[in-house]
Order: sequence, then C-alpha cells, then structure tokens
Amino acid sequence: MLTYFKAFSPAKTEYNRISSTPNSLHTTTILLWTVIGIGIFFRLFHYFDNRSLWIDELYLSSSLIRMNFFELAGGQLDYQQKAPLGFLWLAKLSVVLFGKKEMALRLIPLLSGIASLFVFLPVARFFLKPLGAAVAVSILALAPVLVYYSVEIKQYSTEMFATVLCLYLYTRYYNRQDLKSLILWGVWGALILWFSFSAIFILAGIAVGLSLHYLLKKDWNKLFCSLIPFSLWLLSFGFSFYLFISSQPKAGWLVEWFRKRGGFLPHDASLGDIISWLFQSVYTFMEYPLGILWSAHQIKSIENPVLEFFLKLTPLVLLCWILGYAAYFRKDKRHFLMILLFPFLLTLLAVMLEKYPFFNRLRVFLAPIPILLIAHGCQQLFSLLPTKLGRLRYVLPLVLLLWPIYRSTLQVIKPDLFGDGNKSDYREGFLYLQEHVQEGDLVYLYWNTAHIYDYYQTAYNLNFDVVQLPDLRSKSEGATDYLNQLTPLLAEAEGNKRVWLVYDNYLDMQIGEYENQYPWYKGVEDVKSGRLLHREFATKGKEIDSFHKIDIVISLFDLSR
Repeated sequence: MLTYFKAFSPAKTEYNRISSTPNSLHTTTILLWTVIGIGIFFRLFHYFDNRSLWIDELYLSSSLIRMNFFELAGGQLDYQQKAPLGFLWLAKLSVVLFGKKEMALRLIPLLSGIASLFVFLPVARFFLKPLGAAVAVSILALAPVLVYYSVEIKQYSTEMFATVLCLYLYTRYYNRQDLKSLILWGVWGALILWFSFSAIFILAGIAVGLSLHYLLKKDWNKLFCSLIPFSLWLLSFGFSFYLFISSQPKAGWLVEWFRKRGGFLPHDASLGDIISWLFQSVYTFMEYPLGILWSAHQIKSIENPVLEFFLKLTPLVLLCWILGYAAYFRKDKRHFLMILLFPFLLTLLAVMLEKYPFFNRLRVFLAPIPILLIAHGCQQLFSLLPTKLGRLRYVLPLVLLLWPIYRSTLQVIKPDLFGDGNKSDYREGFLYLQEHVQEGDLVYLYWNTAHIYDYYQTAYNLNFDVVQLPDLRSKSEGATDYLNQLTPLLAEAEGNKRVWLVYDNYLDMQIGEYENQYPWYKGVEDVKSGRLLHREFATKGKEIDSFHKIDIVISLFDLSR
C-alpha cells in the first residue's frame, strides 16, 4: 500500500550504499525528525493563527461555499478559477463537515503540507546520503513560501504533495516488473492526476526518461512492461483533460498578465534573450518558492546588483544545484533523466507553448526536485572539504539553511510578516463594520469588494444591508464622468448623518480584465480602487470613523452638512 513506507530503511538507497556508524545514523535520524517536527509546528502555528482570507483565496472560496459537489465537477468556477476536481471535492468535504470559515477551507492544504514532509523523508533517503537528506528535508520543512502555501486555500500545497508522491512511487516501483506492482504504480499515478494538474509533468517525465533509458539499453521486456503504468497515466490524464481542462474558457488576459511578468518566454526571443530568461527563472526560483537566498532588507537596499548577487549567496546555491545535476548525470543517468531533467524540460515546453506559466506560486509543485539537487550538491561540496576541519565543515549546510530558519522563525514571532505581503484584513474589516454599524446606516460597497462581502456575509452571518455599487469604468470616459454616472446611485446619501463606504485600497482590476484596459482609472493613484469616491465623500462631509488597512478601507461619513 502507498500509505506504508519504510521511513527509516528504504531499500537500495544512498543510506544503504554507505558505511556509517550506528551513532551517526541515530543522530541523523533524530535531526530529521526534529526538523519535520519544527516544520509541522510552523504550519500548525499559522493555521491556528487563522488569518483572514487573502484575495486569491476568496476567489476560489466563493465556489467552494456556494456550489455542491456536482456543480464543482461542472468545471466552471466563479471568477474563472481553476483547480483539480479531487482537490475541490476534498475542500468541499471539509466545508460540509466543518463549516465555511477559514480553518475549514485551509484544512486540505494543511494536511497536504504536513503529509509532504513525511513522504519526502524516504524520498530524500533514497536519493541522498544522510547529510544531503537532512538538508533536503530541512529546506522543504522550513522554506517560508512552502510553509505559507500549506495554509492557503489554493491547490499549490496539494500539487507539491502530488510531486512528492510521484517521486515516492518511483522509488518503490521503478525496479519492479511483476504485474501487481506495475498495476499499482499505474493506478496510483492515474489517481494523483485527479488531484494535481501539474503532476502530469512529473509522471510524463518519468515515463519519457524511463522509456528512453530502456530504449538505449535495448531492454525490450522492461520497456513493454512499463507501458502498463504509463498507459494508465495517459488514459487518466486524457479523460481529465477532456472533461475539465479543455472545457475551461480561454484566458487571454491571464496569458498577457503572466507574459508581462516573465512567466512566459518573450515573443521572438533571441538566443541571448532565452539564456537571460532561463537564468532569471532559476534565480527567482531560488527565492520563490525555495526561499534559500538571503533577502534581508539591508541586502535588498543595495544598489549594486553584482554585490547583491553575491551577498544573497546566489553563487553557492547555484554551485550546489549544478553539482547536484553533474553528480547524478555521472552516477545514475536513469534517475537524472526521469526525475531531475525531463520534468523540467516538459514544464519548459509548456511554458514555450504558453500553456503553463513559470511564475512564483505555479512553480511550487517543482520545488522537491531542485531541493534534491541542491542537497546533493551540498553533500558533494561537504565531502570535498578537508576532514581536518572537523565540525567546521557543517557550517556549509548551516549557511544554506540559515535564511529559511531565520525567516520562518521571524514569521512566528511576527505573524503579520507571514506570506511576505499576502496578508489581508478583510475579515477584521467586515467584523468591525458589523460591530459599529447602527440601524438606519447606509453602507456602500465599492465594486471591488463584492466577492469579499459575499464570502464573509455567508460565513459570518453579517446582518447589515448594503448597497452594491456597480463597476461603471467601461461606460465612463474619465473620473468626472464616472462620478456623474454614480450620482443617481448615491442620492440617498445626500444629507445623511451616517454613510459607510467600503472599498479595497489595492484591487483595481476585475477578473478577466486586461491591464490598462481603462488607463484613466488604473494610471491615476487618486482615482483607482475607490479613492475617487472616498475623496468625493470627504469633500461633502466629515469622516467620523474609519478602519484603514493596506487592502481594505471602511470609512463612516457624516454628510448632513
């Protein structure tokens, strides 16, 4: 069974190919489980801290609390969201069992994040020696971004767990040729594809790499047998693609959004542009989602990019990554092709075709692979250091891990830093309004708060009435025209002593909207995101109460004078 794995002594691993003293193995085992325990603590701390839903979470949560299981299977989610059916059903089950609030919604990502740590342990022990395994598990457990996505109601934590499962399945079945093992491998892989879109890159990489390996060795029997699990994966993906993925509406606006942020290769890129894009992608990958480059404020503020590059320890991490690739290529080309090379190549192929953006959170699923490579490179460097240095050699892995340890610890001490800016106060804002609103008050919701109010009104039973202001930007030629068109909807506010205005101070686009679609609105700071209406109310009356945060503003105006 998949749920049974020998965490302490998996067969044919790097652990079993080295001679280590019982004491050293015992120490390493204690260290590994300690790191896993710390990783679980970080995830549970932020889960029970129970921060307000972030904007991206709200877009998906709308469907999870409103739709039933059958409707979720229809493939058309609110706000053009996309997520695998298995993930949606698990999240919906959590909502049915535990309610519509944040902790119920985030339960599946939390369990996926914790499970990833346990399953990654035997994977790391399969591919690495004790020191490398300790480094790999530590990065996965402590990386702030990976902790964050373990407590966000999106599919990214589950996608990474799917990758770890694919790697684990490979370690258990790649060398087995009996029919039962081949079918089990195929069935588990086929099932994973219903919980993760990105798992196809990992499984296809394994299939292509293993097939190429057997072709080069002319091992026709193993090649034929491997078609059993590979065919099951292909059928499962084809079925899922036909029913759900292909039915999704084309999102040209989203392609453009990612293209502007380097998620896709530039059009008509020269060789130099491609090399620059690849280097930049690897560099940003080390920052997000791996989070192992030193990124202190003092380093970020340095205006010399070369000095910043070195102070972040980028050369050391890059060296470890390259050494990891080189070592696997020299030692075991089968692992190199299937696990470490082809998943990246297939992902890059999808990027070139603009089918999958290579952009921060969408790269989380790939994180276990470079983690294994960097950890392998670290153990290679460690072995090259003179033994006379003794325990000083352990400074090397400590340097690699120091930033994730520091940053994740700091985010426990100061939870407001969690997510590096992906922190909202939507819940606090609407609960503040719930507490302070009085009978007869007028509450105006700007168009960019509709999805926020809809969720919190349902989840927290908000009991005040609101006037939802429509989005009139497409019908307006400028700020003055926009206000003129809103005026009839604001007639009741004239002369009223208590008028609330609620708007998101950050959000200035609708889902499905192209950037700069309305230049008069987006390009003027005093106009966008509800500030224009706030200023208009302030000129007509006095602001007598407020709840002001970076992403939500709730203001009470006296317009009676």
